[in-house]
Amino acid sequence: MTHLARGALGAALLAFGAGAAGAQQLAPSPTLDAIRARGHVECGVHLGLPGFSFANDKGEWTGLDVDFCRAVAAAVLGDANKVRYTPTSVQQRWPVLQSGQVDLLSRNTTITFSRNVTLGVNFQGINFYEGQTFIVRTASGAKKPADLENASICVAAGSTEERTAADFFRERNIKVTIINFQKNDDAIAAYDAGRCDSYTAGIGALAGQRIKLKTPGEHFIMTETISNDPQGPVTRWGDERWQAVVRWVLNGMIAAEYLGVTSKNVDDMRANSKSAEIRRLLGADGGFGAMLGLSNDWMFNAIKQVGNYGESYERTVGKGSPLGLERGQNQLWTRGGILFTSPFQ
Repeated sequence: MTHLARGALGAALLAFGAGAAGAQQLAPSPTLDAIRARGHVECGVHLGLPGFSFANDKGEWTGLDVDFCRAVAAAVLGDANKVRYTPTSVQQRWPVLQSGQVDLLSRNTTITFSRNVTLGVNFQGINFYEGQTFIVRTASGAKKPADLENASICVAAGSTEERTAADFFRERNIKVTIINFQKNDDAIAAYDAGRCDSYTAGIGALAGQRIKLKTPGEHFIMTETISNDPQGPVTRWGDERWQAVVRWVLNGMIAAEYLGVTSKNVDDMRANSKSAEIRRLLGADGGFGAMLGLSNDWMFNAIKQVGNYGESYERTVGKGSPLGLERGQNQLWTRGGILFTSPFQ
């Protein structure tokens, strides 16, 4: 190799190294632009599932998934109340997201391979680890899924629960009759009316649905699960900046709990914390918000107005709620659970 060639190669390698080390700018976000122009976030939620997304008689929405919508609004617009909710059925949720009618889905949706690669959607993390099981009348004596031989089971059509239940019983040669309905509410209503012996969904979803039954105390939720169903917020393919915003708002809520930042101490933490990660999270240092095209107090606003993940969980589905769910797998990885976040570095 000649000296000239070596020089050219060296220059090329230096240029490559500089480019690789340099920060890459995310493209502008049409979704963020649209949100700012209309003044609110459009969030697709469940038709009505207590603890996750449920509207009271005044039309006020609450729940774990609703809290996430509110956190996104606080991060993007500085106001957690600037959200409009679109209730969606199992069948409606995908067209509603794909068409751009909503900016994201936040409605107890299970992450699966086929959904990710065939529907043109991306899941932006896990906000609830779910496991599918069954609810039965206590008087039936059924305690585990294998006890459902010859039973009829209500389920929402097109849901992961429908396929998982069919696979589970077929693989074990257990004879059941699966009856599907277009909406979860129709399926649980049919079960409540005695048209089915059981209804299947995730444990968290069943806890929410049991509250709506005529006599909740007469129904038993099995503790043995037949699946692992991680759930999380969903966005359309494309618009990487918007995907990053949604993903890192969720990470930020989890990180805040891990770092001990709450809605009550967030002001003090931003002003006085010596932790470099806390200061980056809350916008005191690092300019992380600007990297996303947001103000640097994006996560400060989300945590102050909505709370960290643990606060949201306890308020909506945990011990401070009618559902009374234990944290279980949804506890932080440092406390025996599997909920984790990437670092703010």
